[in-house]
Amino acid sequence: MRKESKNTEGIVTFLPGLKLHFSCASADVKLVPLGSSLFNDSLTEGNQSFHVSYSTAESVDTSGFSRALSGESFPGAEIPYTWTILRKDHQVGIHIDFDDDLQLEEVFGVIDFSQNRISAALVPGNGVQEISIDPLFQPFGSVLMVVLAHYQDDVLVHASGVLEKGVGRLFTAVSGTGKSTMAGIWKSDGATVINDDRLWLRKIGDRWYMFNTPMPYYAQKPLMAPLNEIFLIRQSPDNEVSKLAGINAAMRFMANGIQHFYDKEMTGRHLDRILDIASQVSIYDCGFRPTKEVAEIIRGIVDRE
Repeated sequence: MRKESKNTEGIVTFLPGLKLHFSCASADVKLVPLGSSLFNDSLTEGNQSFHVSYSTAESVDTSGFSRALSGESFPGAEIPYTWTILRKDHQVGIHIDFDDDLQLEEVFGVIDFSQNRISAALVPGNGVQEISIDPLFQPFGSVLMVVLAHYQDDVLVHASGVLEKGVGRLFTAVSGTGKSTMAGIWKSDGATVINDDRLWLRKIGDRWYMFNTPMPYYAQKPLMAPLNEIFLIRQSPDNEVSKLAGINAAMRFMANGIQHFYDKEMTGRHLDRILDIASQVSIYDCGFRPTKEVAEIIRGIVDRE
């Protein structure tokens, strides 16, 4: 029998538009913030509150839920896993099955949008007496953020973002293309790096903004910047930047979004957001090599337009 805890210590974490209250319903689960440790202040107003509770279980029960979408970790991941999104009425389930995690065998979290509650059952590995996790531990926290972002009409995208003299620039591409390299180039010139891997896009009033999100293995304070320019980056022997327009620009940008869609309505709403972003924000194709020259070219092209 797992020990039930009556005195749980709550942790509050803020994401764009969201206030998450974390607690443990089992005494053998310990919340140890790492990536989310500095996300204790809000950068947005009118936050929706969700209560998130973690408890241990000997097994998970997904009966009554229907499978909507599934996937797996990228090849070569340190801790391989598969994930599944399930649905039942007004509830969304997130199931993670670990191949070789030191603490966990499975996780099954249920988001109840009618109650703004999230309950997650953790199945410990053999011999594990206590589970220590960040409130938004990987990969459950990453999938949870995608679902919650879609729920409130926001967008998550694989991208790095920088802020320089009030101008927010987003650089997006598939993994290994140079998002972090591009962020490093701008940082060396004095710009603020919002994040170098994953950005949360949210419309406030009539403008889009980009935010960082808690990362799995390092802590960063919450940051935001206006979304003024988007660059679809690729490696190239020469630095070259050209403006894109119309549906081509929007679809190329959408290709790098984090798209865990599980119904037609969700897909349609996401497309509407991407088209809205493309109508307001200039999008560029950017071939680059890792030198400071590319930053000067970008500044020059944008200044001339």
